[in-house]
Amino acid sequence: MKKKVIIIGAGLAGLSTGIYLQQSGIDTEIFELSGWAGGMCSAWVRNGYRFDGCIHWMVGTKPGNDYNRLYREVGALEENTVIYNSDSIFLELSGTMYEIPMEISKFRAFLHTLSEEDGEKIDALCDDITVMIRTKMPAGAPSNLSELLGFVRHSRGFIKLARKHIGRTVREVAQTMESPSVREVLTSLLPPDFSAVALFMMLGTRMGGNAGYPMGGALEMIRRMEAKYRGLGGKINFHARVEEIVIENGRAAGVRSKGTFYPADAVVAACDAHDTLQNMLGGNYEHPQLNKLLKTATLFDPLAVISFGLTKKFGIPYSKTYECPEGIAVAPGVLQHSFSIRSFDFDPSAAPDGCSSVMVMTGAPLDYWQKLRSEDPEEYAKQKQKLAATIAEAVERRIPGFKEAVCVVDIATPATYVRLANLYRGSFEGFAPTPAALKTTIKKRVPGIRNFCMCGQWTTTGGGICSAVSDGRRAAKLITKDLKR
Repeated sequence: MKKKVIIIGAGLAGLSTGIYLQQSGIDTEIFELSGWAGGMCSAWVRNGYRFDGCIHWMVGTKPGNDYNRLYREVGALEENTVIYNSDSIFLELSGTMYEIPMEISKFRAFLHTLSEEDGEKIDALCDDITVMIRTKMPAGAPSNLSELLGFVRHSRGFIKLARKHIGRTVREVAQTMESPSVREVLTSLLPPDFSAVALFMMLGTRMGGNAGYPMGGALEMIRRMEAKYRGLGGKINFHARVEEIVIENGRAAGVRSKGTFYPADAVVAACDAHDTLQNMLGGNYEHPQLNKLLKTATLFDPLAVISFGLTKKFGIPYSKTYECPEGIAVAPGVLQHSFSIRSFDFDPSAAPDGCSSVMVMTGAPLDYWQKLRSEDPEEYAKQKQKLAATIAEAVERRIPGFKEAVCVVDIATPATYVRLANLYRGSFEGFAPTPAALKTTIKKRVPGIRNFCMCGQWTTTGGGICSAVSDGRRAAKLITKDLKR
């Protein structure tokens, strides 16, 4: 009789796990909380406008690297998938709007224009970015001797770079510069408390053409993966919250959903780590790394994402961050003094002809929005519309005519993400890549439970699309090994 594995979560990690297990001849069934596949890799379509709530830049889009091959194995990318690589990003800092090139020689020149006195330090910084550009990124940890040797052979530069910078923050790297402008630019590219390794990885992959945006975005990527999974015989249950992972004699024996027990030979939790450990496993098992990180680690901050369908194009670049001295009220007494706007004008499928799809992202407090949604849904709806109107007004002051062109509005608060993806504390990418977190290797296993593993963004610091997909492959290997015992 064929073995059966239940997977909790139909996001990138869950679908990837399912695809690899199905290809190995193991039956799988996915239980998904929401009404569609994708998890945090989601997009919304409203009246012909598509708003991508996931992909900013996706590591591994350049052909010839391990992640790209992995994406093709699971259907996330196809051979003819067109990749868009933005030439630059725009940041307003201290009243000046900078266009920051995403090409290493131009980036080097740009920093030199900001500071002649930091010339040598800027060159050293850019040399380290160049190391990252030339590095072949491995798709997850090596699982055998051959992969380990290949990693060492092709990734010496990355290993050296990681050793040099993993314990340093972005702020510490920036503070080596004399120029306040250079320091401000560097600490605005990524949060100052993130590990410097994350900064070099972001800049190196983007400047190397290996972190672009696939045309069709998250929506088409998930459609391809879901189709591949179903084509291999996989099954997905939507609106199927798992209340309990059933353990019998120290082995995962199935799950309980809506009061019904579903037996299995193994279980994979490709979902929220806190929910898995504290709710589905009842807090009965101690995970050495996750229990500590969930209590102490820095998480990605909750976001509000407000999407606008416009009847015309304004020439808004792919990524532009504005300062907002007047403040945007994202909750009573809580002001945000910057916001990022993203335009999808480069992708014809994102909006009707001649029109534009844009998104505005800003931080927002989870507790306020969750409590409001739970206690007063009518007022929650009103405050969402008020937030959208406030943001539209802020954009209008910077892009005249914007408000008049708005014909579609979609609002996702931090409570929206918790409702759809059950995110712990509203963290959309799990643990932030701080130096302390990056030094922690998170095990996929939970001590005391056989035929069970966890995977996804919560088991890889810093999260991301590439981590989720590669984690699914790793989980499939672990479970396949369990089932052969």
